[in-house]
Amino acid sequence: MAISLAIASRAFLGPRQPWFLIGLGSGISMLLTAIIMLWGSKVGKISLREGVLDRLSLRGDEVVLDIGCGRGLFLVGAARRLNTGRAFGIDLWKTEDQSGNSPQTTLENARAEEVASRVEIKTGDARQLPFETNTFDIIVSSWALHNIYHPEERAKALRQIARVLKPGGRLAIIDIRHTAEYVGVLRAAGIEEVRRTGPNFVFFIPSFILWGKKQPLPGP
Repeated sequence: MAISLAIASRAFLGPRQPWFLIGLGSGISMLLTAIIMLWGSKVGKISLREGVLDRLSLRGDEVVLDIGCGRGLFLVGAARRLNTGRAFGIDLWKTEDQSGNSPQTTLENARAEEVASRVEIKTGDARQLPFETNTFDIIVSSWALHNIYHPEERAKALRQIARVLKPGGRLAIIDIRHTAEYVGVLRAAGIEEVRRTGPNFVFFIPSFILWGKKQPLPGP
């Protein structure tokens, strides 16, 4: 639209008019933004997912939790690497956070990837996870926790993650905001070896990844 207006401005007012330059610049900017967002959605996110799962080195027998699973990007990706294990996804299914966000869409995506038998989804809040303590071998979360706006509420979600992760279990959290804040909360909640890597420019906004491992139980 902006490019079309720029062309019309040039035709009627001449190439030196500022409106032509402004319209052309805006149009190019919007076009580049759209291209990058499309690449990030179709290519970049998949590449990042595979890199994260590679680093987590799943054996295939783990119980995995994806918090804020949305349409199933990491949930399905993890399930593809399981054989006797199981992948759980939890979300509040808010469409304002992700378009087309619904349990039905996630299950359809799991069926399309032929992993539905290894997937289970629940409706629930990260701040009050409906799982027993020390349940999961692996926990992942991608671009979800920043949608909890109050710092103490985000901390509550992180403490819940630490609670349901098994001793010795590992986590990977990807987000675009507050990741430096997450580090201290996770360490205080018993997650050791917490590392923050990035930025990764899947989108215009840089993403960072938090890696951690829950302290194992004391030996005999």
